Amino acid sequence: MKKIYLIGTLMILITGSTTAQQLYQYFDGADTTAWRSLLIQMDTDSANIWQIGRPQKAIFNRAATIPNALVTDTINVCPPNNTSRFSFKVVPVYSFGVLAVQWKQKLDMDLHHSGGVIEYSVDTGTTWHNVFNDPHVYNFYGFQSANKDTLLSGEYAFSGTDTTWRDIWMCFEMSWLGYHDSAYFRFTFKSDSVTNPKEGWLIDNMVVHMDLMHPVKEVTKDYFNVYPNPTKDIVNVEIQKIMDFHIIENMKLIGTDGKIIREWTNIPTKFWFNMAEYAEGVYYLKVKTNIKSETIPIIVKRN
Repeated sequence: MKKIYLIGTLMILITGSTTAQQLYQYFDGADTTAWRSLLIQMDTDSANIWQIGRPQKAIFNRAATIPNALVTDTINVCPPNNTSRFSFKVVPVYSFGVLAVQWKQKLDMDLHHSGGVIEYSVDTGTTWHNVFNDPHVYNFYGFQSANKDTLLSGEYAFSGTDTTWRDIWMCFEMSWLGYHDSAYFRFTFKSDSVTNPKEGWLIDNMVVHMDLMHPVKEVTKDYFNVYPNPTKDIVNVEIQKIMDFHIIENMKLIGTDGKIIREWTNIPTKFWFNMAEYAEGVYYLKVKTNIKSETIPIIVKRN
């Protein structure tokens, strides 16, 4: 059983010549029409401490937009040995473009011992992927680097304390999500057996953006990062992170004879492939993003 909160509005916006759809969830009951809302599902386990209401703690004492927010208990500090979750579902509306999840947050967690884990699933919850280390999350920003932590359980998570409202963005490219019927997102607060009273996680003003825009930005000379080079097998490809929609539209591995050996399309800007099956020598990697193109020599060497 899950409680479903229907709060927020869906707006169709025109930005220049680009059509964008946005699902809002401000936790304030402005619009409870189901089809207009980002539907937040809270696990009904008796230990779940996520609540929607007016924050009334020392640090978490006010919503980003009053009166309500989503918080790990509106009054009490977080207990030890707790796992609390909420989730929501998004159905991609375009075959290309960007899907971005945006929210505001504050943190008060015990480093390494308690944290906020964010995951997504494209198989209706059978498999969950941590967004901090997943290549399909091509942009994830807005938080302080000191608040990205590895819990003692081995999971990547938000942790530590940050009393400033941060505007967090997490982006996916729509063509990849479009291969699936829907995407599920899950936010989990976890604490271990250490008792160190903390206020937890405060979230407000959640928005899901689905946009066709492909903006072009000026990039630096370090835009492409391909490593290790030379390589024995694995080649990592990382493209400079920028604030807007970003994707590798096409990437080709080419031999010295000019023939295409492998080709990829519509892949994330953090990607890797394996050269173990290819002979030692020089190859060329031609990478084209929606912003820039470049050809990079790849050397395969095993001695």
